[in-house]
Amino acid sequence: MPKIFTPETFSPEEREARKDFIDKHTPYIYCDTALQKGVPAFVRVRVGSEHAHIDDFNHYISTITLFDADHMLAKVELAACIVSAEERKGNAEVAFSIVPSKDVYHFNAQCYCTKHGLWQGKEVEVSVN
Repeated sequence: MPKIFTPETFSPEEREARKDFIDKHTPYIYCDTALQKGVPAFVRVRVGSEHAHIDDFNHYISTITLFDADHMLAKVELAACIVSAEERKGNAEVAFSIVPSKDVYHFNAQCYCTKHGLWQGKEVEVSVN
């Protein structure tokens, strides 16, 4: 099983000293916190909140995966150099379309950096009406 990095993997001192490195590898989830059952909704996952990840042929975000708790809902594979052709850096971002069918989701996301491994963000709980 590969090691999964999270911001909590690092000590508070390391998190402060390496906040740009940690941020540019962490997947963040953006969606409404209340969804309607049976109505399609988008769940966006963006890698990096304040800092852009490099995107070149040897170092890039190659996958983004969306989970509900431990159940994989969707996964996308990315090619190198798709984020910003001019500067070769940017934020990899995808929007997954889901149709809610249960009362509560516990969304989580993972991404894979070809140089720094597997990273996981914070869980987002979403209720469904």
